[in-house]
Amino acid sequence: MAKRQSFADKASKKIHEKICPVCGQPLKFTLVVKPEPTIDGQSFRMRSKHVGICKCNEKSVLA
Repeated sequence: MAKRQSFADKASKKIHEKICPVCGQPLKFTLVVKPEPTIDGQSFRMRSKHVGICKCNEKSVLA
């Protein structure tokens, strides 16, 4: 049987996070959804993409 794990054991684990090479802040990955027109131009299609956001690119990504 597996060893029981307490909440303190789970909370003390280090979270795997990536660091921005420009500003040195940890990246927060966010799902960004943008509307994109279809080929016929009469409707829109939603495109989603996971993007790492930090202080240096926050305004350009979310604008």
